[in-house]
Amino acid sequence: MTAETIFVGTELLLGNIVNTNAAYLAEQMAVLGFSMYYQTTVGDNAERLGGCIRQALDRSDIVLLSGGLGPTQDDITKETAAKVMGKELYLNEEAQKQIEAYFAKKGKTMAENNLKQAMMPKDAIMLENINGTAPGVIMEENGKILVLLPGPPEELSLMFERSVVPYLQSKVSQVIYSTMVKVCGMGESDVAQQLDDLIRNAGEVTVAPYAKIGEVHLRVTAKAEDEKQAKKLVKPVIKDIKARLGDAVYTTQQH
Repeated sequence: MTAETIFVGTELLLGNIVNTNAAYLAEQMAVLGFSMYYQTTVGDNAERLGGCIRQALDRSDIVLLSGGLGPTQDDITKETAAKVMGKELYLNEEAQKQIEAYFAKKGKTMAENNLKQAMMPKDAIMLENINGTAPGVIMEENGKILVLLPGPPEELSLMFERSVVPYLQSKVSQVIYSTMVKVCGMGESDVAQQLDDLIRNAGEVTVAPYAKIGEVHLRVTAKAEDEKQAKKLVKPVIKDIKARLGDAVYTTQQH
């Protein structure tokens, strides 16, 4: 299955915030076994956001959106996504109770505009937000899945791990397993030359080089029915790399 991500917020386009959610979700989705080909960043504009969502749904099975679930008027992700999916919004009592409980725990009074965050698309799955006030949302329609996550990283990561991972695991039959082989004392071109056949290989195990400051990292990846089988596929390739590069390989790290 294919997946892609959309990150919503004019502050991201202006460089006011570093988008750490992009790297986090890309890595997590790879571990879960989904193929990802696109990442998109779009500002707080309903027309442009709607266009991005439609395009993503046309080419991917699963689309994850981050940001724009707050209580203000420029938080438009949920409203726009619901419109694209053809779903009406309603006041979800469970979401309202969770938001009120969050404020009560903080010893604060909930503002009226926070009720906007309790509005849920019809027939959607609500995702509890333990670290904030914006519940997440999962919508399914015509074989497509739309997942809405809050923008703050500490809210997004916990919600993803507690609620989204179990949901997505039920959708895949394979896992992706990677090991990072770290090389020092050789340039990227030298490493690529010695491992040319492995890097060009498009079979069940792939080798991808990444140039770093003073070193080169090689991500060795396999897709299989389970992690044990994937590890079995990766192991001889790593052994081959070590044999070719010798002492230049200083460590390996599982992912």
